[in-house]
Amino acid sequence: MSALYVFVYGTLLRGEANHGLLASASLVEERAVTNGFLVDTGNGYPALVESETEKTFGELYQIVESDLPNLDELEGYTSPGHLSNLYERKVQLVKGQSGRDYAAIVYVFEQDRGMIPIDGNDWRKR
Repeated sequence: MSALYVFVYGTLLRGEANHGLLASASLVEERAVTNGFLVDTGNGYPALVESETEKTFGELYQIVESDLPNLDELEGYTSPGHLSNLYERKVQLVKGQSGRDYAAIVYVFEQDRGMIPIDGNDWRKR
C-alpha cells in the first residue's frame, strides 16, 4: 500500500483548532507549497481556490485511510462532485521544503466564490 498524504493550510495546522484530527498522522514537511490561493471564508477558516499561477503554504502529513472520514466530515466533503460538498477532495502536487514532490490530498474550492484573499496565501500570517 502506498503512502497517503494530506496537505493542510488552515485549522488543521499545528496549533490550530482542528489539529487534533491529525493526532495519529505523521508530520512529513513542516513547510510545503501547492497550487492555489487562500481566501477567508469569514467563518474562522480559510479555503484554497484552485489556481495554476499562485502558491499556498501549509504542512504535509502522512495519514492512514481510516483518518479520511473525520477529515471529510470537517471539510464538508461527501463524494466527488456531490452538490452538498463544501470542499472537493483532490490529489495534487505538493512540494516540500526538502525539495521532494508528493501527490497529496488537498481540500479545495474549485472556483473563486468572491471571498477576500488572504495576503501571502499563508493562514498563519493573516
